[in-house]
Amino acid sequence: MIPDTPAPPSRLGQLRQSILYSFLSFRRQIDKTGLFPDLQGEPGSTLRKTVRDEGSLTKSYMLMCALSAGIATLGLLQSSTAVVIGAMLISPLMGPIAALGFGFASFDGHQIRDSLKVVSIGAAIGILTGVILTWLSPIHNATPEIIARTEPTLLDLVIAILSGIAGAYATVQQKGATVIGVAIATALMPPLATVGYGIGVLSISFAVGAFLLFLTNLAAIAFSFALIARFSGAARPLGNVELTPRFIVAGFAAFLLLATPLAVTLYRVTAEARAQATVRQMLLSELKLKSANIAQLQVKWPLRGSPSIDAVIVSPRYSNDAEQRIAERLAKLWGVQPRLNLQQVVAADIGSQTQAIVDSAVERSANGIARDVPPLVAIREATGLPTQALWVNRAERTVQLVPFSADGWTLSDYRAVEKLAAAKGDGWQVRIIPPVQASLIVPLTLKDGVPVVNEALETAFWAVDRWGVQGITVAGFSNGNASDEDRALGLAIATAIKAELGKRGITAIASSPRVTPPEWRVGGTLGIEIGVVRAPPRAIAAE
Repeated sequence: MIPDTPAPPSRLGQLRQSILYSFLSFRRQIDKTGLFPDLQGEPGSTLRKTVRDEGSLTKSYMLMCALSAGIATLGLLQSSTAVVIGAMLISPLMGPIAALGFGFASFDGHQIRDSLKVVSIGAAIGILTGVILTWLSPIHNATPEIIARTEPTLLDLVIAILSGIAGAYATVQQKGATVIGVAIATALMPPLATVGYGIGVLSISFAVGAFLLFLTNLAAIAFSFALIARFSGAARPLGNVELTPRFIVAGFAAFLLLATPLAVTLYRVTAEARAQATVRQMLLSELKLKSANIAQLQVKWPLRGSPSIDAVIVSPRYSNDAEQRIAERLAKLWGVQPRLNLQQVVAADIGSQTQAIVDSAVERSANGIARDVPPLVAIREATGLPTQALWVNRAERTVQLVPFSADGWTLSDYRAVEKLAAAKGDGWQVRIIPPVQASLIVPLTLKDGVPVVNEALETAFWAVDRWGVQGITVAGFSNGNASDEDRALGLAIATAIKAELGKRGITAIASSPRVTPPEWRVGGTLGIEIGVVRAPPRAIAAE
């Protein structure tokens, strides 16, 4: 009797065998490197038991979660990086996350469920602590440390993945895990404290964004642990895995719970990276720039909402309609209207361009990822003049505009426009830089022998301050300045104005009295002449 010939494996069976063969081959290559200890048999079982015990729910775990979250919350409110890092030294979050990763690697539904429970309780304690301390704290402002943790970025993902790999490697090596736990806590406890802050100040966007960051980091770290545990041989052997339908469903549900925010974040950061590359290329082609001239470029594209773009470019010339042109091209390309904030810094020579790029980088470094942007459209509308250049200083919350010179406009008109624009600044200080004049002649009156600071003189002081000049010359005049008495009065007026300028931080030199302008000689009008523009070096040399 001829024995039955076994049926050939199905396609699914062939795929399973291929995956298993590839995995075993990769495992053998890893074993040859000597990176991992021999965890076959009893050593691996002992390690898995240790990881599970260290990830269990205890009273000390809950206490340390509360203390760590409390310190992290206070550090975020003070915007103190040192305090936030200090909170990580006592965070116990690595234990349950390691157990969760090992549970995924071993397909252990019980361990996955228990570890998720411990992580959830720790997260709830962290959020509740953040809420309570935010309510009790007199500081409710959104600091840069808080803002930086309200949405995941590509760098956050990389940090979480690298932290998870380092933590898993330290765990299977059974040394250095405490130090690595600090890096893991850095990716998790501050976002939880930020969720508590968002709830405490009733900012849903902050709370949701920070919670998404927490879930993304948690998933990246847990899956990194699972990967290292499986490749190192520390996970339970696949032959001992009991794949009952209940365990499969529970494990798949837990996987979806963590994988979904990770996938969403990956999709968003990928879309932002593509959009940023598009904007960069458009800036280079539209404005005829080199890559080095783009000092800052940040693109944010939320899952629900339109993209926002903040860019700072340094160029030898100013393009008046660049912002509108680029925004229109992007809207046509993406099918959605972006919010574009384009700052153009005009710097003609290489040295000035380099300094502008450095200043921009320092400002960004000092402020982190800042959402605080001025209402530039409203400010420009209030100005009512074409803008020659514009600069935003987020550190000082200042917007500086250089309008084109307009016929018929006086310094008083530019000063009045600055007040109108400042009213639309939403808390931002607006500074209008008026067209420079070589000298300013201002009529004066005396009171008890001292010049009265009238509206015309205040406007002159305002203009000199906006121009940022120092060492200006001040000369007074009285009548025709013919007599010694008139000349002495003119010098006294100049000295008094020099002192007034000094109070405002402007250095001046009291020069010889000037001859009264012909149109003011009738009636003996007093006045002052402020020399703003100095003579060129060649004229001084000729003298």
